This record gives sequence, structure tokens and C-alpha cells, in this order.
Amino acid sequence: MSVGELLLFGNVSQPPFCNNLYPPLRAFQKLFRTTLIEPSSLPGFVSTGGARPALIPDDSVFSHTDPPPQAVVCLGGALHLSARARRMFPSDTIFAGFALSDPQGLEASLAIAPEFDLFYTQDAQTLPAYAARGIAARRCDPATDPELYRPLKTAPLCDVLYYGKWTPYRNDLLEALSARMSVRLHAYEGEKRWTIPTRPPLDTPDALAGALNGARLALETALVDDIHGKFRGTYRLTPRAVFAASCGVPTLVESFPRLAETFEPGVEIAVFPTKDEVVASAVKVLADETARLAMGRRARQRALREHTWDRRIEAFVLDVAAWRRSPKPHLPAEPGDRRF
Repeated sequence: MSVGELLLFGNVSQPPFCNNLYPPLRAFQKLFRTTLIEPSSLPGFVSTGGARPALIPDDSVFSHTDPPPQAVVCLGGALHLSARARRMFPSDTIFAGFALSDPQGLEASLAIAPEFDLFYTQDAQTLPAYAARGIAARRCDPATDPELYRPLKTAPLCDVLYYGKWTPYRNDLLEALSARMSVRLHAYEGEKRWTIPTRPPLDTPDALAGALNGARLALETALVDDIHGKFRGTYRLTPRAVFAASCGVPTLVESFPRLAETFEPGVEIAVFPTKDEVVASAVKVLADETARLAMGRRARQRALREHTWDRRIEAFVLDVAAWRRSPKPHLPAEPGDRRF
């Protein structure tokens, strides 16, 4: 049942980001009368890929102030509105931002977060960085849409599936795995640095769900190895593992301390302790079909129980209601704050 008007800015249909953005849009639409504006289609908008703040042109905002929305949401991409644009809305309009690329996009997130009443990050390890700037960022962990990412009961086409950006570390993992088992690698468009054969990008939820269902095991790389600075060498779980779980496909990922907050290692998700042990860990999972299928079922149960976008947006509604009851300025966040 709708709880009010919502204006959402997000490049939801832009591949391959639609895999991550379409699920939260669907969840918002279940609870709000949602108007979607895709900034990439607006005259004067300059995309930054989330690397820097991306300002939504004022003119495109002014035409969407009537009826007045209960909330205005900027979904990923370091999107934000000017102070002038925000003043065009009623004083009780709540502005919410969702950072979906931390820690890679953290500097852009930190720059725009003070402009929002509610600001969320998908990477809990960055909460202290927000708090150090006096920003009460909230936690919004990776989630899935189990209607989009679901078991399809298709026969496996490969042992291991990986899709994502190239790095030397990821290339080494895939190269080692491909020497021992069948691997399907779906690369970004135009990427030529992989040393094993690549397949086209998985640019839609349907394509991604089909590819996941065609794999016996999904590879996740949680190591942050594509940026410099304090977060290089840390770990964060991406939506890849939750999408796979939603399809009933077990994931193999590096073991790291916060992993158990999302999936139980060895029970709901498989782990490899070090880069050199990735092949042995994959072989162990693939050697026991009964155990592999059971891990996939348990992963799906956990995902449906705790990691859906419906749950995330239901919690967002509660945050909006609490903010309306007791509006206050940004305060330092508690580093362990787990809002949803």
C-alpha cells in the first residue's frame, strides 16, 4: 500500500547498473507513488560514474515539485541537488541519498552526504569515516529482489561464474580456476586485459539471473584492490553474493571478519583463506554435489529472510517517520550502527 509521493533520481536503466538499481526501485514502488527521473537523459547532466558529485540540473527538478513528494531520493551515482533546487520543495520534504559504491566512491559520498536528511551506505566499514565528518550515515547492506533473481531450475553450464571489473588480482583468480574447471567470465564492454576468454556483459537482471542459474558456483571478490588510500586491502561484500544466494547458487569468496554479518561461512557461503587456496576451495565445493546444493538453499533462505530490498525500504519508511517526528541536524554516527 502506498504511503505517499516519492521523487526518485537514478540512472536505473543504464547498463550494467540496472542490475543493482532496478531492485531498489521496485521496492520503492511498492510503498510509494514513485516518480522516476533518470539524470542521464536530462539536458545538461554530466555523469561522473560516482567518482565525483554529479549535480542534477535545477530545471529538471522544478517541473516535479507538484504534487509535492514526501521524500526525494538520489539513488547511487553520487547524485545530488543544489540548495536552490531543494528550496523548491515544501519544508517538510525529506531528502535521502543512497551511496552504493563505497568505499570506491567514498570521497564523493562524503562531499554530498551533508546535503541530505538521511544518507545510507552499503559499506559498513565506512561509517567511521562519515562520523569523523559529523555525518550520521546509516547502514543499508547489499540486498536482492527475489522475484528478479530466483532459481530457474536450469542445468548448469559451467562450474564457476564471475562478472565484474578487471583487476590483476581478479585476473589471477580466474586464470587459476580456469586451468582446473570450466569458468564463464562476463567482462565489461571493451575490456581487453583479461587473460582468459570473456563473454558479453550481463546488462539486465534477466541476463544476470540466467547466467547465475547456469553456474554451479559464483565467485565473489570482496578484496578492495582497485583504489588507493586507507581502504585498499580491506574487504566489503558486493550485491553479487546476495544475487547468487537469491538464485540458490552458492558463492565462493575470501574469508574476512565481517562476512558472517551477511552469510555464515562454510554453511551459507564458501570461503577461500588466501589467493593461493582459491582453486582448492572451489574443488572442495564442487566435489560434493549434495553439500553444494544444500549451501545454495541455505544461502537463499538467508537472503529471503534478511537481505531483500523490500526489507531495506520498509526500514527506510520507518526512518522517514522517525525523522518527521523528531527532525534534528546531522550528528556523528555510531560506527556499529546497523539500521537495516
